[in-house]
Amino acid sequence: MALACVALLLGLAHLLNAKPLDCEPLVPETLDNATISKVLGKWFYIAGASQYKPHQKEMEALKNAYYFFYPGKHEDELQVTQVMRFNETCIVDKDSYITIDRSNSTMTMKGPHEDGTAQLLKSNFEDSLIMYHIQNTEQGISLSARSQNVSKEQLEEVKAQAACLGFTKDDMYYTIAEAICPLEGDDGDKKHPSKEEPTAG
Repeated sequence: MALACVALLLGLAHLLNAKPLDCEPLVPETLDNATISKVLGKWFYIAGASQYKPHQKEMEALKNAYYFFYPGKHEDELQVTQVMRFNETCIVDKDSYITIDRSNSTMTMKGPHEDGTAQLLKSNFEDSLIMYHIQNTEQGISLSARSQNVSKEQLEEVKAQAACLGFTKDDMYYTIAEAICPLEGDDGDKKHPSKEEPTAG
């Protein structure tokens, strides 16, 4: 596949300053030692929107995805393992890593598929990971969480930020909890692609 899950989440150089008058500016999270420590572990990809057409096609095909951040071999580096279902195919990627630039609070993905850089945005929820990304000049946003059963408030937070970037509810793609792939690559449950919102837990 042309895209790994985290690469789908990532891809940005800087936050755009122009926002609608009724929107608050997107605020990046400071990537210090405490923040980096908090992002370690397992995350489930929940939802995303993108203006970049190749990403739109891949988000439509992405049924379910989860990933792990581990300490890297070098300072300001994270190792990544990703488990994804694209349509009926489970993919496991253990060859990607992220480099962190503390000066501009960006995370850059390097791997066998597609590279990208993103900013982690501030969230009201410790168990939410909201990424703002740019692919070429096109914007995108995505939500990951510690659990597949996200709350209504978590969904509303990312949808509000997506709306401020010009996305509508029809632009958002959501994964399906039942379509999860086991880490070992078993086919598991098979579902059709969906833009339906997950049930808030």
